[in-house]
Amino acid sequence: MRVTPARTNTIWSLLPLVFLAAACHRHARVQSTGDVSRVIKDTAVVVAPVIDRSVIAFFKDTASASVFNAEGEIFHPQSPRERESLHATLRRERAMWQARKPRDYRFLLRVGCFCPGTRGWLLMEIRNGQLMRAWDRTGKSVDLTDWNTLSIDGLYDGLERAMDDNGEIQIAFDPRWHFPRYVRTAALRMPDGWGFTEARALRPM
Repeated sequence: MRVTPARTNTIWSLLPLVFLAAACHRHARVQSTGDVSRVIKDTAVVVAPVIDRSVIAFFKDTASASVFNAEGEIFHPQSPRERESLHATLRRERAMWQARKPRDYRFLLRVGCFCPGTRGWLLMEIRNGQLMRAWDRTGKSVDLTDWNTLSIDGLYDGLERAMDDNGEIQIAFDPRWHFPRYVRTAALRMPDGWGFTEARALRPM
């Protein structure tokens, strides 16, 4: 059975309720000794997000820009010739990225799509090739399990997968580090099925 976007959105909307119910069941315990007045209260601790104000300066290079950027080359992956051309471009650029990439680095990332919309800029921190931390522009830590937290290698992996479901892919690469600095996708047979990714200000650590 093919999972439609509407079904996917429904599933994601229900997940918080499932996790909330499980958390309540785990933390709320009643001691059954015959004395119904003896109830052990929920002792779960709410941990406040970590604020790191030193990262705020990284966001100075986040001037607002149009989602539909004019830069980059446009490919139509459903055409065999253009699909092979896009494959060749990704192989070439990714090989140069692998040859130059720092072991530890930070960069700014912004992603968006028609639903749920454009997300704000985030600062990604990668150590030894693994995404370790992320912050928003206020310096607040961000959950790494969210869909808009990625490493550069994760961006490349997403581009490889995007070729099967998109009728158009527009992409531009950073001239120094050779990472995808701007990507726009348009889904097949879905007028509102667009998405975009912007990456910039990569800094070795």
